[in-house]
Amino acid sequence: MKWQGTATILLIATGLVTACGPGAHPLSGPTRDAAVAAWRDVAQCFRDHGFAVPDPAIDDQGNATFPSDVPRTPDDVIAACQTYLDRLPNQGSDQGPSAADIQRRRQFATCMRDHGVAAWPDPDADGRFPNSSELAAEGKSPTLLAARDACEHFLTNGGTGG
Repeated sequence: MKWQGTATILLIATGLVTACGPGAHPLSGPTRDAAVAAWRDVAQCFRDHGFAVPDPAIDDQGNATFPSDVPRTPDDVIAACQTYLDRLPNQGSDQGPSAADIQRRRQFATCMRDHGVAAWPDPDADGRFPNSSELAAEGKSPTLLAARDACEHFLTNGGTGG
């Protein structure tokens, strides 16, 4: 499965968190071990391609969390590690947003802030952008619209734009 969807998964704007759907149950035994191995393979691939990232912490559902100070993953590293990224758990549509979606949403959020919308939040664990009164006050300002236009490629066509 390619990193597709309507949103920045992963990968890392300020950190990486995958999401699981409501009612998710803890993984155990070989399933959890496979999730841990898949995430560690991704982190190792990133390092092999020059992006220094520690191994993530893996929760009971097989979701990974990278430290919040990890910068956005370069596109060339994502492309080079796509095979490993495609093996990540929780990629199914019934599982909520994929790791890739969460990453692209984080990249979108960082891009929006970089383009002048300081109040734009990171996505929550379900991949949604929390609403804030400060952001609501921004409305559809020229700054917000320009930032959206500059950053929307993170939310379309698997984060490649076009």
